[in-house]
Amino acid sequence: MIYELVPTELHDEFRAFHHDLENITLQHIEGCPFCGENSFYLIRSKPTNTYRCKACNKYFTAATNTPFNRLTPFNWLEIIFVHRIKNKSYQFIAEKKLGTSLEKVMRRDHAIIDFLQQHYSSLHKWYTNQKQATLTPTLSEQHKIINTKIMTLLNEQTPVCIYCASTNTTKVGTRTCYRCKHCRRSFNLLSDTPLNRLPRPELWREFIDLLVAGKNNIQIQKKLHLNSNTVSRWRSAWCEMMKRWDCEALATWCSRH
Repeated sequence: MIYELVPTELHDEFRAFHHDLENITLQHIEGCPFCGENSFYLIRSKPTNTYRCKACNKYFTAATNTPFNRLTPFNWLEIIFVHRIKNKSYQFIAEKKLGTSLEKVMRRDHAIIDFLQQHYSSLHKWYTNQKQATLTPTLSEQHKIINTKIMTLLNEQTPVCIYCASTNTTKVGTRTCYRCKHCRRSFNLLSDTPLNRLPRPELWREFIDLLVAGKNNIQIQKKLHLNSNTVSRWRSAWCEMMKRWDCEALATWCSRH
């Protein structure tokens, strides 16, 4: 029945990917993911079946060298994949189907997308276009929170001095640096955060909007005319900052490269 939701020309890729998911769920191993040899033995079965290759002596599981490594239980992957094809929201899958957190569902869906991108390009293109066009209420609310905090940071004129608690402070330059007129000391509101020393604060809000829109690093790099290292560093810093500001769902959403 699920095949009816997938274009006919994608059935071969869909069938192959579905087979991959079944193998991971059943923890079926055909060969060592490192050397390809089929001479291996089970060394433990909990929490997942772990094997050791007799040829290369490396340890592995059914999900080794895939984005699904450590994302147990593996049977959740197929449930999430099928319901996302049916355009069910992350919230619905988390609360109604799996009884888990929104973050865990999103993390596994991102892993599915990464795996499809690596092995099934046509199915990946179609699947990503099936993603919900609008954010869940939780993500939308957290997006607003982040934008508000950015605006507050960049527009703050007289913050409380972190040394003497005086409000007699003045901004220095165009960033988040200030000088206290009372104790004469300088301070930066972001000095103990991942955002410290991030350049171009005027681009921060646009950068966040692109992350939320699901753009990858290359797309962001071209849009904002930043180099690849800067985009990668910004993504990492902002995802960490979102967690500090209690926006973990949005951090999970934006963490995929």
